[in-house]
Amino acid sequence: MSIDAGPRSLRTCVELMKKQGRKQDAGKAKLSGGTESRPGPRPLLPFLCMVGVVTGAVYGLEQLKRYVYSLPAYHPSVIRVKLLDPPDWVEREQWGPRILSAVEVPPEDAWMDEQLPMQVARQLTESGWVRQVAHVTRQMDGTIEVACTYRRPIAMLSTHAGYVPVDADGFRLPEVYEQVGAESGWLRIRGVKTATPKVNTAFQGEDAVAAIRLASLIFDQGWEISSKISAIDVANFRGRQNRRESHIRLWTPAGQLIEWGSAIGEEIEEPTAAEKLANIAVMLKRGGPLTQVDVSVFPDAAVLPISDTIHTADRTNRRDR
Repeated sequence: MSIDAGPRSLRTCVELMKKQGRKQDAGKAKLSGGTESRPGPRPLLPFLCMVGVVTGAVYGLEQLKRYVYSLPAYHPSVIRVKLLDPPDWVEREQWGPRILSAVEVPPEDAWMDEQLPMQVARQLTESGWVRQVAHVTRQMDGTIEVACTYRRPIAMLSTHAGYVPVDADGFRLPEVYEQVGAESGWLRIRGVKTATPKVNTAFQGEDAVAAIRLASLIFDQGWEISSKISAIDVANFRGRQNRRESHIRLWTPAGQLIEWGSAIGEEIEEPTAAEKLANIAVMLKRGGPLTQVDVSVFPDAAVLPISDTIHTADRTNRRDR
């Protein structure tokens, strides 16, 4: 009995000490207000609530968007493309329908396609009629409005396939015309040997560049002057046919010939392009030249015969005596 009592008494003492220690720890926790409590999920709770609210709001807005877009107002029966505030020459010269023909109108079910504005802008940019698309907007009535800057045709350039319109920068515009008459009001460019580029690409040959530069200068003089010049002929550009003749010739609708001379920037002892145009303007206002006129020489220039021998100052034929 005495031998067994010892260990049991020891175990009893240990258990009592553990219980007393737990009671002391619990008392300390109460006194400290629970600041040493184990960490739990409480700090994550506000974040999870915020995430839930945002997710619910996004889902609700998406459902509202789908509902609104399902209304008849967002499904027009007809989609059409409209040029927004085009310059007056677009309508006056009736280029509007030609420009819009470059756009393939999408089906009605593609109205809300997010790529639709970009598709319209790309088609117009690649057409050749448009220099740059500023913006594309969709209206509630099914209209796609497009704001652009345009390439204006200033002349018709003769190619092996027919006449093609060109702008002031030398870009070839769409369409090919079999015939363009002298009385059409269009300034025609003839005699170009350069290869014809693709639509929406500029002419690169020097004869075409020189002719288009002159055409742009004549076009800028206004309708009163430009309409009285029917053609620019560069067949003899830089004297490739005959060096003794004018490199560039102009023709009036009545068939009167104006010898222009060299290309702009290549004049040698010739009036400037501005001086030539001023002389031409005076002649055209008076009814044009009678048959032929040469504006590549100065009005008071004198043509002197060339001597066969070179004389010295004292009229002898020798420099040394």
